[in-house]
Amino acid sequence: MSGSGDLFRKFSIESNKRATGDLELTIRSRLRYLRSWKNELASDGSWRERRRAWPLGFRVATYRLLELDRRDHTLYVPDFPLPRPATRMNGFWNPIIGNKLVLSYVAQAAGVPCPALLGALVHGRPYSFDGTPADDLAAALEQWTQTARRLVFRPHWSGAAEGVFSVDRESGQWRINDQPASITELTTLLRALHRYLVTEWVEQATFARRIYSRTPNTLRVLMLRDADGPFVAAAVHRFGSSRSFPVDNFHAGRGGLGAPVDMATGRLGAALGADANGRMMPFTHHPETNERIEGVDIPHYHAAIDGMRRLCHALPEGVWVGWDALMTDDGYRILEGNSPPGLHVWQVHEPLLRNARVARFFAAHGVGRT
Repeated sequence: MSGSGDLFRKFSIESNKRATGDLELTIRSRLRYLRSWKNELASDGSWRERRRAWPLGFRVATYRLLELDRRDHTLYVPDFPLPRPATRMNGFWNPIIGNKLVLSYVAQAAGVPCPALLGALVHGRPYSFDGTPADDLAAALEQWTQTARRLVFRPHWSGAAEGVFSVDRESGQWRINDQPASITELTTLLRALHRYLVTEWVEQATFARRIYSRTPNTLRVLMLRDADGPFVAAAVHRFGSSRSFPVDNFHAGRGGLGAPVDMATGRLGAALGADANGRMMPFTHHPETNERIEGVDIPHYHAAIDGMRRLCHALPEGVWVGWDALMTDDGYRILEGNSPPGLHVWQVHEPLLRNARVARFFAAHGVGRT
């Protein structure tokens, strides 16, 4: 340090006293930890369940979902104390990875495909990235639908598909999430939005559309970075249902399905879906369309994994990210990065710490077997 300090002085470089941001990261991590406990205390778990789950480091919902009353809990990444190191693991790159607008620009710079950006909404006012005046919402909608047949509106910063919806027009009739809407209803809705992105709707691959066509069905990949570089720790492909519509969310009671992906081949295993009580049910076929899931190969899977690795290289301090990709007939599109990612969607299929490299990664960050 003294040697580098001498060089700073020699070359008249002003010292960056805010470079580490240790205090801010400490505050953020502790707030996240407290918030996670606040949410847990507000959950529906009984005190009997809490006395079983908490000493093992898990929330009651996780304890139920992973059926830890009959499984080795030491093979699973625990919920606690994960919220504290989770914030530090990606540090100040969390808001970069999690911001869909910023991530789109990073992806474009890295040559990784993502949905085309059409505009934004700031305090209900349309914003055009090409500088075209767009003060009038009706005019902005006309402009955007000339570029894309269907639009997707997403908050810059959100998770669990919160606030996401689609807009299109069929035979002159506007529709929101496939439901008819008047132009007054649509513009009233849009005027209430702030920090929203407007992107093109991407048509998903034939195999995903055949299994379930009413929602976008996404590949979610957990990518970690150790001394040897980014690597895939786990992968699932999610599929929506009438209960999860308009998205494919895989949460207890939400109705979505998650199928494990063979990381070497891109082949789907049997899917799991949670009922309203959080109990997991296996599905070799989609329960509504009866289309087969197990054994289906994901086209362009390896290309998507390569694109995610390139994004990780473009984000040098992002050491763990959950990437969402929509597979298409000609490739894939990266939709978002989850930072820090929730782990249930992967661990419900396979405990992450069973993989030695993954276990070493988490141990290096202070999370591991107890």
